[in-house]
Amino acid sequence: MGTGFDSEVRYEMSLSPEEAGSGTKKLLNRQGKKLEVTIPPGSGEGTVVKLTNALLVTDGRPGDILIAVRIKDAGAGVLEVDESSFEREVIHSSLPVVVDFWASWCGPCRMISPIMEKLSGRYAGRLKFCKINVDENPAPAARYDAMSIPLLVFFKGGEEIDRSVGALPEGALQQKIDSILG
Repeated sequence: MGTGFDSEVRYEMSLSPEEAGSGTKKLLNRQGKKLEVTIPPGSGEGTVVKLTNALLVTDGRPGDILIAVRIKDAGAGVLEVDESSFEREVIHSSLPVVVDFWASWCGPCRMISPIMEKLSGRYAGRLKFCKINVDENPAPAARYDAMSIPLLVFFKGGEEIDRSVGALPEGALQQKIDSILG
């Protein structure tokens, strides 16, 4: 005969993309007890962290606690940066970053924009997606030789590691991202 208790309890934990990408520790409160939860680096939307036999600590009975990771604003998409925020959002990011150098009059730029939005949700917590208007922000455009647009520049640890000129199809961009994330 069953005890009437579940052998596992499920929770959701919301993290920022930065926390999920670099890993973090959070406290979970249950039955007046606090458990430290370690979220491993590279966790994405839907990653499940299992706390084996944690119900022994909180409830005094056998069982696991399963925590599903949710990324805050996972669908928020591509972050618009400018000259004043470029260094903070791109160069000092703990996540790798892809920056789309674009302009409103550029047809291929408009073609790649929905692809960037879609992939930003898929890679939330592992890669930050940014865009910068070259007409409104000439200094970063000049610094990264944005002579032809769209120009995608990939950064890791604040350093440029790759670039691509022109509107890449979704599959090609995804392959490039996967190779960069390794």
